[in-house]
Amino acid sequence: MMRISLWSLRMLGLLPVLAATAAVAQDDDAPFDRTPQDCLTVSRIRGTDALDDQTIIFRLRNRQAYRNTLPNKCPGLLRENRITFETRTSQLCSVDTITVLEEFGVGFRPGFTCRLGQFVPMSPADIEELEALKDGRAGRSTIETSEVELERADEADEPAESDEAAESPAAEPAGEQ
Repeated sequence: MMRISLWSLRMLGLLPVLAATAAVAQDDDAPFDRTPQDCLTVSRIRGTDALDDQTIIFRLRNRQAYRNTLPNKCPGLLRENRITFETRTSQLCSVDTITVLEEFGVGFRPGFTCRLGQFVPMSPADIEELEALKDGRAGRSTIETSEVELERADEADEPAESDEAAESPAAEPAGEQ
């Protein structure tokens, strides 16, 4: 049996590699932090997507995304999928408002103005699922099911009438003896 000591791993230079591997494994096992945030830095926002009239996904430059569920529905948000906002600081916060931009001739006009909610971080899996929904790929890897007819408990205990008729000698055709 071969024994490997910490000293031999250190001498081979493998100890830092093993430590880094263990750290990565711990990060993968750690639950994703979904602690809501009150603000996002405006310069980091790359774009937005409205999921419905009450939910906006804010995409950041570093491939992060945050879901913002508005306290109330914002009419026209999903249909137009364009918003504008003003801030007095470099932060967009849950106390700020967004305004839906409606198409008007060859330009846009302001529509409804709605208050934001908190920004909830989205995991990479959430983002991937959202992309699949947008691309029409969602649901393709789901399990296929089919309808099955189950016997009722009272039917399972008693033999069916057709089974009784087939087993009884009186059920034989009259002309065959």
